[in-house]
Amino acid sequence: MLRTVYLKSLRDRWLGAVIAVASLFAIAWMGLWAYADMGDEATDFISQMPDAYLSLLGITSDAGVAGLMLSNMFNFLGPFVIAGLGISMGAAAIAGEETAGTMNVLGALPRSRARLLRSKALAAATIVVVAGVAASASYVVAAALAGADVGSMDLAAATVHMLVVCLMFGALSLALGAWTGNRALASGVGVGLVVLSFLASGLLPLFDGLAGWAKASPWYWISGPQPMTTGLDWAPLLVLLAVTAVLVGVAWWGLVRRDLGAGASRAPMLERLREDPRLGRAVALLAGRASTRGIATKALTDLRPYLVVAGGAMALQALVLGPLFGAMQNSAVNIGEVVEAMPESILAMVGFADFSTAEGWYFGELMTIVAPVAVAVIAINAGAALAGEERRRTVSVLATMPVSRRSLAIRKAAAIAVGSVIAGVALFAGVAGGNAIAGLGMDVTHIAAGGVLLAGLGMLLGSVAFVAGAVTGRVNAAIGASTGVAVLGWGINSFVPVNPDLADWARVSPFYYYAAGNPLEVGMTWWHLAVLVGVAAALVAVGVVAYGRRDLRG
Repeated sequence: MLRTVYLKSLRDRWLGAVIAVASLFAIAWMGLWAYADMGDEATDFISQMPDAYLSLLGITSDAGVAGLMLSNMFNFLGPFVIAGLGISMGAAAIAGEETAGTMNVLGALPRSRARLLRSKALAAATIVVVAGVAASASYVVAAALAGADVGSMDLAAATVHMLVVCLMFGALSLALGAWTGNRALASGVGVGLVVLSFLASGLLPLFDGLAGWAKASPWYWISGPQPMTTGLDWAPLLVLLAVTAVLVGVAWWGLVRRDLGAGASRAPMLERLREDPRLGRAVALLAGRASTRGIATKALTDLRPYLVVAGGAMALQALVLGPLFGAMQNSAVNIGEVVEAMPESILAMVGFADFSTAEGWYFGELMTIVAPVAVAVIAINAGAALAGEERRRTVSVLATMPVSRRSLAIRKAAAIAVGSVIAGVALFAGVAGGNAIAGLGMDVTHIAAGGVLLAGLGMLLGSVAFVAGAVTGRVNAAIGASTGVAVLGWGINSFVPVNPDLADWARVSPFYYYAAGNPLEVGMTWWHLAVLVGVAAALVAVGVVAYGRRDLRG
């Protein structure tokens, strides 16, 4: 059983891991390729960067553009992708089986729950470690193809630091899923913690007296000890591994002490929390209750945990960033002054965000990374829901309803648009609130443009998941394809414009039509919105036709 469950879990997830590694390799190669023609200007500028800024990047003054690019991969993009794999597998290990209605099959086999958990946990750890090591090896290949020298950097130590933190995030989602049986809650909290941890490790060191608190963030230990330059720091790694082991133990405790659900039923623990008059309303808001008033309504209510966690975290961060901008201007380390000193070619590396203005601050800290991640989580899950009906074997129930297949698919797709719009409204509300509290004087119509374009980006990413799920009937293919488009698109839009000769190639990325020019500064570019919504509508149309012609898996 151990071997079978372990191998089946690997078989179910290998494609997503391959797409993730391939996307990371492509981004690293494109970035290094684009940097290769920048000449000595970038190298000289990096060598003259303040030590404090180099420390934030986790590189030395002689690292060159290759060091800067690999710093992005090891300290930012790579951990997000690898941690995402761990969180996805951790949340699905137990809670996913319950949601899919397959836990009763596993439970009927002559094996203990502890052994089942061990198989699932080992499979998740294997995927995370193999994907992380393969991604790191691919960076070396990318550097060789671009003619960049990485010989002075300790990539093995950086890989170990990244993997240990990613394993901890995956163990957290495993524990939450094992205790609650709610996959959406486990993955939503895991993603939320990743985002908050990333922000805490990046922002707290900028304030006097708060730098030490950054060490409480797991993300800090990816780059804080500067493993690329100083090697392994074993003490914090052992602490993180111990925390990971404790979380796995908590998962085992939660698994063996409760009745397991099957199909769409909720975990008894969650129901008990709902019945508690002190916690019931908060738990119901977070976990949500599926509405049966219609296919589209149920699809939207199924998204509520993602909307609350991802959308709420994004809005809260947006609200806090306004007052933080005022504090940043008076702090000892003014990141705006550091960025202002950069030449144009270097500003491209940070998305051309001008941190000395409120619009640039919000764009760099929120809209280039956090907001796209939040809307992607919401929209991709909405897009994959159609394939999820086949995985849960509930599509046969839907098929008995007096609606055509195409009507069923269209109603499911409606949740992509509505969820994306809600995410855009959350961004607008948070930024507008932060702007009002801090008196930043930002143009409200430009803030609204940012929210609308974010919704358009979500619709496009969700439609990719929708069409992949409609064509294959597989949730993993839907999530893998859309995540690959999101990661690769972000990388193209972020790194290709570094080289002016290649900048036009950024137009192949959906992120270009969302972020070009910073909508907080230039307002709405209507044809950009038309591209995002038009491509999304075309993909949904293809998915609806494919879904109507394919034999469904019940």
